[in-house]
Amino acid sequence: MKYLMIMLALAGSVAAAARADEPAGLSGTVVDVKSGQPISHATLYYYRAPYLEHGPNRIMTLQTNARGFFSDVTLEPGRYVIMARFPNKVEGCAVDDVIGGEVARVKIEMGHDTIMCSGPRVHAALVDPNAGADVYRI
Repeated sequence: MKYLMIMLALAGSVAAAARADEPAGLSGTVVDVKSGQPISHATLYYYRAPYLEHGPNRIMTLQTNARGFFSDVTLEPGRYVIMARFPNKVEGCAVDDVIGGEVARVKIEMGHDTIMCSGPRVHAALVDPNAGADVYRI
């Protein structure tokens, strides 16, 4: 019995290590905060945190389809920040622990000048109001 428990523990750690090498992903929907209707062709920006470590050339874009759906399943595991740009303002949210072999699901509610996110491991990201147009931090 003890041998079986050790083997199961080792199998679990090997499986976890294998998943860490697999691509991770983000997917979800963008809806209007007031009506709840999907927002088609919305552009979102995202990067792997910390921003300074991965650099400004690592800011990527996603665009929703006609049903408000977005997806990128080719990411490295880690923490990601998803942002929307509004006139004179950037709002965002962070998705913690995007795990290899898994897709983190995010629901984004967007208004005229705001973005709110929900989902497992999702929380608000603090955007530095003094930062330049392409520099963000969480």
